[in-house]
Amino acid sequence: MMKSPRADHIGYAEILAFHNAGDLAFLKSFLHAAEIDHFIQGEHVAHYLFNAVPMRLMVRRDQVARALKLLADLELSAAYDGLRRYP
Repeated sequence: MMKSPRADHIGYAEILAFHNAGDLAFLKSFLHAAEIDHFIQGEHVAHYLFNAVPMRLMVRRDQVARALKLLADLELSAAYDGLRRYP
């Protein structure tokens, strides 16, 4: 049975909002290497909207703590809102 695309995204949480394309490339590569399930909300449209809308790093809920630990000391070039921490 095939899952709907919406069902695949229900179990994800936003942990970071950013605008910079360099940060996008780094985060995708870094999280892929760490085998953390993620997607970047807005990665394909943010640049067309002149970065008025941030890209959002979405991580699978059961991997949020691990992702936050890995990303805790990162200094991204254009991140705002900081890392959102979940209890």
